[in-house]
Amino acid sequence: MCAVKNVRIAICAQRRKKFKVIYMINVLSQETINKIAAGEVVERPLNAVKELVENSLDACASSITVEISQAGKKLIRVSDNGFGMNKKDLELSILRHATSKIEDFNDLSHIQSLGFRGEALSSIAAVSNFEAMTRKKGESSGWKLSAAGGKKIKVSPWAGAQGTITEVKDLFFNTPARQKFLKSDATERSRIINSLEETALANYEISFKLLSENKTVFSTQQTNKKTERISDILGKDFAQTLKNVKAEHPKIFLDIYFTGRDNSLSNRKYQYFFVNSRPVNIPKWLSHCVFNAYKESIPHDKYPGFLIYAVIDPSDIDVNIHPTKREIKFADESGIYDLIYKTLKSALTTHSHPNINVISNQAVSSPIEGEEIAKQNGEGYAVNSTRLHSFAPAARQTFQSLNEPQKHYGIDKYATIFAKQENFSDNFDSNIKVLGQVFDTYIIAENAGELYIFDQHAAAERVRYEAYLAQMDNKTLKLQQMLLPENFELAVSIAELLKANLKLFNELGISVEEFGDNSFRVTAYPALLGNISIEHIIKKIIEDLEFEKNIEIEKKRDKIIRSACRVSIKAGDNVAPLEAKKLINDLFKCSHPFTCPHGRPTAYKLSQNDLEKFFKRK
Repeated sequence: MCAVKNVRIAICAQRRKKFKVIYMINVLSQETINKIAAGEVVERPLNAVKELVENSLDACASSITVEISQAGKKLIRVSDNGFGMNKKDLELSILRHATSKIEDFNDLSHIQSLGFRGEALSSIAAVSNFEAMTRKKGESSGWKLSAAGGKKIKVSPWAGAQGTITEVKDLFFNTPARQKFLKSDATERSRIINSLEETALANYEISFKLLSENKTVFSTQQTNKKTERISDILGKDFAQTLKNVKAEHPKIFLDIYFTGRDNSLSNRKYQYFFVNSRPVNIPKWLSHCVFNAYKESIPHDKYPGFLIYAVIDPSDIDVNIHPTKREIKFADESGIYDLIYKTLKSALTTHSHPNINVISNQAVSSPIEGEEIAKQNGEGYAVNSTRLHSFAPAARQTFQSLNEPQKHYGIDKYATIFAKQENFSDNFDSNIKVLGQVFDTYIIAENAGELYIFDQHAAAERVRYEAYLAQMDNKTLKLQQMLLPENFELAVSIAELLKANLKLFNELGISVEEFGDNSFRVTAYPALLGNISIEHIIKKIIEDLEFEKNIEIEKKRDKIIRSACRVSIKAGDNVAPLEAKKLINDLFKCSHPFTCPHGRPTAYKLSQNDLEKFFKRK
């Protein structure tokens, strides 16, 4: 600390000494202004590549090639077959705030181009040796512009094909301080690759090629199918795990590719968000939205993969937030949250069955209750947002969809998550035979040549969770009146949130009311929750409400999940045979018997055939 303090004192002393000699405001030179401005737009080679590629896209190019040397520090060359520029536009292109995308500020309200600031080329040219060669569509010859450090050297005729080739050499040659902040070539190169891959995913109808040190890094062909581009960029194995769902709403269209419950990932690497063909950073609210949609389907230590393609009315978004244009503001953030959540949640319900060993691939013939939530089309499921349900359909709808071909694994993988639809009929309870309990945690049962191992806590969670849901949905929730109301006090900010959401708590069956400035009291709660701390549950909900804007559906479910977990049979509890049989029967009356509300499996199975193979009897 002393060393730091001494440095600060020395700096202040130098400033005072300097101000005694020079105490005046300086008007910066245009060259200095350009270099400072360039630092806001071009921090590293990645930014230069991104801006040049976006110019090519805005020029309606159908083919774009990027070449780099020394990770873009020595050379960046971007070639396209777009509209090109005439001589006048070429000369104007490196001036600050010169752009063909807008004429005045009002144009930003309906901007459809990727660029619009008129800063990219001027910023890049200010810190490099810059050349641009272009021929406009319909013209017989083109032009070449050369500049060094932002200063135009010359413009000369150029005999090239229609389109534009932009070369950036010796990036930051005149700002050596900025070079010190660049990472290794491998790191900078990786950033360029990742950025260009994102752009290629967003613009699948355009061919992209990236070369580094004259070697092809990746190359894609034009296609009219997103799935082909996803396969090219992210790999066939990942692409084959994806499901697809589409949804429409006034001024919004969603096309979502997502992993199912059986293909969760160990990280967030495969998560993308595209708005009007623009790759953007995933905002916190979207991460929260996807998490909430998936949290009943996958374990908490896993992550989903997704690519969300959103087409939104340009007047409902603001891209003028940051020079990199990676941040976007949405006029109706809550509406988009709601649509994405409902679309994903409904799609996960449609695709809710786990991967299992299936004897017959013929689906069970059974009626489907409730409104149809999705209709299958050529590439996936089209969801109408006006028909989305808050809660899952009946379990037999899930069983009916169990008709995908399955792989046959070795014995170490035979204990797969169960769900053989042929055995889950209405008389399942008369066939099930409870064999016992092991470790006071797992229930062992037999049915139709299958051995089942149930996680008693996970199964009980699912049963209690769906019972709560059903009672709320049917307006039959039974309340336990408290003999002595439970009083509690909250911090001011938390109390204000609770006051604003008292209606929500009453919908949950928790009768809570104000009992002073920041004090409250609970007079009743759902009887099925048993003996629990209502105060603790309320506080946990309020903590979530601080982040969540869209609470009407998700907060109900979140609260129910937490409550069900606390009152269910625990690991370590001794379960009698009759109680175990009832638990299993109740489990298979659930809409989603395969997992607990947190996404963990409720059971494993071993078939007689699996065991006989293991013991070499077959």
